[in-house]
Amino acid sequence: MQGLAENTMREEAIAWHLRLNGSVDADWDDFARWLELDPRHNDIYEAVCDADLAFEQAAGLTRSTSPEAGAGDDAFAMPQPRPARRWMWPAMAASVAFAALGTWAMMGGQANEYTVQTAPGETRTLALSDGTRIVLNGATEIALDKSDTRVAQLKAGEAQFTVHHDDARPFTLSVGDQRIVDVGTVFNVRSGKGALRLEVAEGAVRFEDGMTRLRLNAGDTLETTGSSIVEGAKPVGEIGGWTRGRLVYRDTLLVEVAADITRTRGIAIELGPDVSDRRFSGVIQLDGGDGALQKRIEALLGVKVTATADGWSITR
Repeated sequence: MQGLAENTMREEAIAWHLRLNGSVDADWDDFARWLELDPRHNDIYEAVCDADLAFEQAAGLTRSTSPEAGAGDDAFAMPQPRPARRWMWPAMAASVAFAALGTWAMMGGQANEYTVQTAPGETRTLALSDGTRIVLNGATEIALDKSDTRVAQLKAGEAQFTVHHDDARPFTLSVGDQRIVDVGTVFNVRSGKGALRLEVAEGAVRFEDGMTRLRLNAGDTLETTGSSIVEGAKPVGEIGGWTRGRLVYRDTLLVEVAADITRTRGIAIELGPDVSDRRFSGVIQLDGGDGALQKRIEALLGVKVTATADGWSITR
């Protein structure tokens, strides 16, 4: 009887998945009530969504390797941004779903919580007992839980996560009131000054902020500032480049470049007003001493880098 009941739930979940994706007029109140009927409904619905995602990825791989694909395609062409699968949830539906999923990685005040911090210019690798690997960039703070390695909270800074996937217990990263749930994943997250940037290098993640749910695949990026969400794309080889000793930019403000150098090398940088609004595209190699990096930046950015008592000053 139990198997029959679960089959019925799965059929209902598939029907809801098709209905919610196929119509902008879907009845979210009815969907929320369906979730409330049984705590298993949400898990089964998520499994249906994950199966649909896996099918899409397999179909995309088949298309990319088919004989019709142009053999002369540029292997280094920038990937085209693609819309992530989106569910816009009203507050009631969202609260019901989150209750079914469990707590939102609320670790504050628990005896088993511990915090790991890095200073500017310091990187650190954490190996969790479940097989997950976290690389912290400089000026980063993360909270972990000794009793549950499947939750973490990025309080500030930047980190790359290589997650050991577990269908039954997905890894969940909280960043403020937003969270990122893995679907078998390597992803990079940067947080600071009310903004978040998420880049997926492998697999997929689900982004949630209480109202919006987005599924991002490898090569997808997402930036949030306040209530604004901007989706984009990036070559997977450029994601988390700081873990391999290089910073990669495409039309990026120098103020962001300077912040990255401060984070990864611990060098405080002051930008002159004549360069703060300039943009840069290229690759900055981080190997060598500070003197070598200083000369490299001068040549790449076409600026003057002067050593000061507490760091660098960059002017035209």
